[in-house]
Amino acid sequence: MLHAYANHLTARALSDRTLKRYVGTVALFARFVAPTPLGDVGPVDVEEFLRAHPNAKTRHAYRSDLKAFYRFAVRRLGFAANPVDDVDPVKVPKALPRPICVGDALTAVHYGELRTRRAVGLGLFAGLRNMEIAGLDCVDVSLHHRELVVRGGKGGKDRVVPVHPVLARLLDGIGVRGPVIVGRHGGPVRPDTVGDIIRRQFVELGITATPHQLRHTFGTEMTRQANGNLVVVAQTMGHASTNTTMGYNGWSPAARPIVDGMYDDAA
Repeated sequence: MLHAYANHLTARALSDRTLKRYVGTVALFARFVAPTPLGDVGPVDVEEFLRAHPNAKTRHAYRSDLKAFYRFAVRRLGFAANPVDDVDPVKVPKALPRPICVGDALTAVHYGELRTRRAVGLGLFAGLRNMEIAGLDCVDVSLHHRELVVRGGKGGKDRVVPVHPVLARLLDGIGVRGPVIVGRHGGPVRPDTVGDIIRRQFVELGITATPHQLRHTFGTEMTRQANGNLVVVAQTMGHASTNTTMGYNGWSPAARPIVDGMYDDAA
């Protein structure tokens, strides 16, 4: 059953990361309700499974994943009904952004070995997530045009991001192709490795923050510079909706002067 579902997701051209999450959620739920077959569970079983996970974002994601699976199972596997239809949506509290002090962030960009500075810079000056930093290839960076292309970002979407002048200096000298952030043995790195690289930099400099807060800092600073142009900020950060951007796919030329004006003391 899981194999059939995985084949269905593959045919939809979902990213490997998304596919693993969807299938993983169903496998986790199957273990939770065992020995009851997945076709015999009801809304109460789903609610008990969700209650076992205290984090609202996790419950929201699991409910969404299970609803998608049962929609497939009703259509393709002959299941009688989708039990998630009778489970109330999970309300996820809106979290405020947590930007890092710009002075601390800029110190992290200008300190230490080049690979570390590049990783920090891609989060701070381009708002890239760890997985996007790990997946960034030199062929998708144009220092001449000062823009980079994020391939298969969150939700499998591509986007173009302007390259801030300081980031351009950090990326000067990268290869023609291959990963921008290279592993110790010359190959690509995992997203977790990117996080470890940035965390070690923060610890060494006494900065209390997570790697993802670099993206929060970028979003907060770009929103300040954009003077209310949330559409450009959303496009640059890869948000599916400006509703997400309001808490702090495609390319807009209006983004470049906004990004260039960020971080007044960076130069």
